[in-house]
Amino acid sequence: MGMKRGIDGILIVDKPEGITSLDVVREMKHRFGLKKAGHIGTLDPFATGVLPIVVNEGTKLVPFLEDGPKEYEVTLKLGEETTTDDWTGQVVTKQEWKEVRPETVELLLQTFLGKIHQIPPMFSAVKVQGIPLYRLARKGIEVERKQREVEIYKIQLEGMDLPLVRFSVCCSKGTYIRTLGRDIGRKAGCGAHLLRLRRTRSGPFTADQAISWEGMTDLTGLDALFPWLISLNAALPSLPEFIGDEPLVKKVRLGREMIVQDLSPKDLPAFKKGEWLKMSSPREGLVAILKSEVKGADLPWTDPGAVALRPLRVFHPQEHSPAEDYV
Repeated sequence: MGMKRGIDGILIVDKPEGITSLDVVREMKHRFGLKKAGHIGTLDPFATGVLPIVVNEGTKLVPFLEDGPKEYEVTLKLGEETTTDDWTGQVVTKQEWKEVRPETVELLLQTFLGKIHQIPPMFSAVKVQGIPLYRLARKGIEVERKQREVEIYKIQLEGMDLPLVRFSVCCSKGTYIRTLGRDIGRKAGCGAHLLRLRRTRSGPFTADQAISWEGMTDLTGLDALFPWLISLNAALPSLPEFIGDEPLVKKVRLGREMIVQDLSPKDLPAFKKGEWLKMSSPREGLVAILKSEVKGADLPWTDPGAVALRPLRVFHPQEHSPAEDYV
């Protein structure tokens, strides 16, 4: 009997409505017998769209992937606020929306561009003294939450059929779209809540790369996942990369740092102080993510003897999943 191929990397699932992000991870672990799996960026149960699932060695990529911008398509219903700021909650206030003019809504959306402050909703996973807020919210307890600064890079009206407003938004990590919807409603003077929320991008990953839930639950066996798998190396397209030879790979696998002076300048990409770099090998794909740092406080950054590359994460590919087997 041949040995089964291992599987390391990222799978993008198009999460359907009505299940939690954790449900997706559990189903995938159970269905494909994955040892380790997790998700990047939680989607609410009522939300759909791009949910990156990290698998096995891919779980080590999480800190390097979490900060990318997110993009959403949103349908907002004016005139009602709910306990959860979406349609799954109970209506707490009703106000007249018929005075709201379409041209006002368009201008109103633009006032949210740039850096804004949000108070996380009570129905969220933000922890206060170690307890997730949603646990307190379910008991009807409301506690004070700290404001956080987030950034809206782009917000655009896509259509209106009042009281429904459709818009798209590109924002920083940590932005609550439910809170954004509620605040838009309050600024419009009539309150609002989310009717639909779909994530179309999470960092470098888009809906084009996603496998549908139905498609995923139709697959049988680990091999069926390979066409959808994003390799460890392909998961970080923007990081400068260099190829390591066998001795270098061995050194990094032992967690040892390297001095730039010991490396061939023609092999090294341009990089900045404090930047992350990828080191890969032709045979094994991604070997490590390293950070560039200055060895001594008094040494200049321009001195190659002063610059070290320190391994932050080392990847151990499974013997029977050669890097060239997948994209």
